[in-house]
Amino acid sequence: MTNKLLEIYLEDDDESFIVGSVVGENPHQLLIISIDDNGQVDSVEIINHSRIAKIVTDSAYLDFCQSMTRENQAAGIFDPFQLATQLPHSWQTVDRLLAECQGEQRLISLVTAPEVYAGRVSMISEHQIGLQLVDFESVSFGAPTLIDKADVMVIDYVSRQNYYVTKYWKSKGQNK
Repeated sequence: MTNKLLEIYLEDDDESFIVGSVVGENPHQLLIISIDDNGQVDSVEIINHSRIAKIVTDSAYLDFCQSMTRENQAAGIFDPFQLATQLPHSWQTVDRLLAECQGEQRLISLVTAPEVYAGRVSMISEHQIGLQLVDFESVSFGAPTLIDKADVMVIDYVSRQNYYVTKYWKSKGQNK
């Protein structure tokens, strides 16, 4: 990932932001590879343009993050789980992306203004997404929850947290 890092602020949240590089864009969405506070790949995300409040392209914090990223790349630890190589094939439309995730039974996260949901897509309709939520205490799935598509700000197609949960299930021989 050699693209310039950005700070992406979402609507209704002036204090927190996503740091990452844009690897794809269409009129409705950005496809980004985000990094964590240590300068390592954290997730591959699809962000709705309409939910972006502002984008910062130059700041002292971004300079620092870029420096950490270069150090991690030099040490070979920038993307230890190869998350950045797992770009979605059908990210240009939300329904196609969600259908791909449903078919793969992929563990994803959806970010709305008040909540972050993690689970598997169980249903896609014109206005809602059914997500069978993961219960992190029992590491199993609960009942499906309906989420309005209009409320979704970010889709984490792959993330470090969801990678760990999926890896755990595979190590236990569970195909939840």
